[in-house]
Amino acid sequence: MHIRERDISLYLDNRLDSEKQRKLEEHFSVCRKCSERLAEWKELYAYLEGLEYDFELDGLENKIMQKIKNVPVNVVWHDEFRISVPVLLYVLSVVLSLNLLFEPVINFLRRFYNNTMAFMLNESLEFINSAKWEAVDVIALFKSMEITGMATGIVLIAGGIYFTVNRKSLRKV
Repeated sequence: MHIRERDISLYLDNRLDSEKQRKLEEHFSVCRKCSERLAEWKELYAYLEGLEYDFELDGLENKIMQKIKNVPVNVVWHDEFRISVPVLLYVLSVVLSLNLLFEPVINFLRRFYNNTMAFMLNESLEFINSAKWEAVDVIALFKSMEITGMATGIVLIAGGIYFTVNRKSLRKV
């Protein structure tokens, strides 16, 4: 059995517990292939440590702090616009007490409005029904007057003709 590369890396970083580290050291002393891999990893570590790092991150902290200082302040959150907690609690308590005070009044007004509207609608429906029957009577009267008017016109025409004819007979006398 050979040691995994992950375990070799942990061994070189000293991130293993003492028991496992002791077992790996014993294995490295016995197994030639694993000891060669350990040597390769040590060379790689030595090479990486020998490299000079030229980080572009030098001065990054200063750049970030400069940008933070240049960010415009939000005008809305100045100290003069902030509301303190006691003031907020006072306003909320006033609103709540007004709500508790006016809720029965509003309920009474709502019931009064509903009853008034129901009464007005019922009365107006009764008025409309009575006016409807009056209108029906008036319409019936007009229809009967048409017939009566026609009958009256016929009687008058007939009477006029009769008197006209009789008038000639009256002149002869």
